[in-house]
Amino acid sequence: MKKYFIIVFLMLFVIAAWARPMALAVAPPAIAGPATLAITQIKITGDEFAVLQNNSGADIADLSSYWLDEFNSYNPLDSGVSSSVQQLPAVKLGAGQTLLLSAAGTNTCGAAATAKLSVSLGDSAGFLQIVQTSLTSLGVTQVPVDSVSWSSAANGQIQNVPSSSKDPKGMYYRYANGGTYRWQLADLDISVPCQLDVSAGGSINVPLAKANSPIPSIVGVSGGGSGGSIPADDIGLSAPQLSEILPNPATPQTDANDEFIELYNPNTKPFDLGGFILQVGLSTTHKYTFPDNTFLQPQQFGVFYSSDTGLSLSNSSGQVEFLDPSGTVLEQSDIYSTAKDNYAWVFAQGSWQWTTAPTPGAKNVITAPPGSKKDSASTSSNKSVVLAAKSGGSANSSGGSTAAGVSKLHPSILAGVGLLALLYALYEYRHDLAAALYRLQRYRAARRETGQPTERPSGLRTTL
Repeated sequence: MKKYFIIVFLMLFVIAAWARPMALAVAPPAIAGPATLAITQIKITGDEFAVLQNNSGADIADLSSYWLDEFNSYNPLDSGVSSSVQQLPAVKLGAGQTLLLSAAGTNTCGAAATAKLSVSLGDSAGFLQIVQTSLTSLGVTQVPVDSVSWSSAANGQIQNVPSSSKDPKGMYYRYANGGTYRWQLADLDISVPCQLDVSAGGSINVPLAKANSPIPSIVGVSGGGSGGSIPADDIGLSAPQLSEILPNPATPQTDANDEFIELYNPNTKPFDLGGFILQVGLSTTHKYTFPDNTFLQPQQFGVFYSSDTGLSLSNSSGQVEFLDPSGTVLEQSDIYSTAKDNYAWVFAQGSWQWTTAPTPGAKNVITAPPGSKKDSASTSSNKSVVLAAKSGGSANSSGGSTAAGVSKLHPSILAGVGLLALLYALYEYRHDLAAALYRLQRYRAARRETGQPTERPSGLRTTL
């Protein structure tokens, strides 16, 4: 009876399993955001970026009335929280269009405008919000428009962020869930442009993908260069790049005449610098505005000396920024420390670094200063590498490397030296050797006459 019961139970189990409806793959949620200028995508670790989308249903004529506020805690009201702000670029953003703010550079993949992400997003926790400013009879008012918070703990809108992760693919996007908006983890697809890979549900196409160029596009209202708007000929072009800075020229050159800032035009068309700004300094800044019809030729370097700009570069702790006519930062160098005589601060191999070989108006020649971390970590030999500006060419060796220390002697050379020493010794002591050989022969002859065994000079006994 028990046997039949087990058989019936197994039959019922198989029938139930067969009749159970199969689970269908769930499609990943589509990107969506609230009906404002909304934050719809964000990458917190690694190469940071944020995508803002105009979901208001109407065009935003000028984004410069909006600001980004960044805090280093998921709760801005915590004690000891620090913050930084960034003004959005003075561009028009149509209904449904997106603005890409990137720290390291990406393709636009449909974004109407791009700009530098100047605020830094904390890996373990942070709070980012969009604030709209306006001028009223009461003064300047600030109205929060949208925000996102994150934390490596169970706090914030995005929770349990892996604070130690520098995954080049991992990012978050926003989606609608009933009456709220939530955040979904996804990976930027390395092989398929403009696609996000979602662990649950497959892939979705998005207006963003990884790329090599860190160049923000110039988008704005055409008009005169010095009037605060972008020259008409520059619309759609990539911004010139800061490529080299010489803060402390060596004697007989002087700071007043020979300090320089170098820009590179990555475009295939001339770039009108009229109205654009070079800004130097940290706590105290100084600016130089390019006059109208100052052109930087296509794929060429432009060198601007202190004798022409009147800018003075600090020899200790400084920075250079390149601004559009409205004051938006398009390019900025990393902050440098003490500038030694004739050391140039250059962008190469993806980072700012010192070189002892300034090259105004030409490709950068990277010769690492003695004792630099990069030099000692890579090789003990002194290397020189020629590199183009950020947009461009591959690195080429400009003379190879010089071996450090004394090379080891070949074994055949050592053997030859030893043979010569032996021959010299034989020649020098030839008379002594002849006398010793004569005595040995006399000794052996005497032994033969008596029939006694002889001893070899080595002490081994044998019978002759």
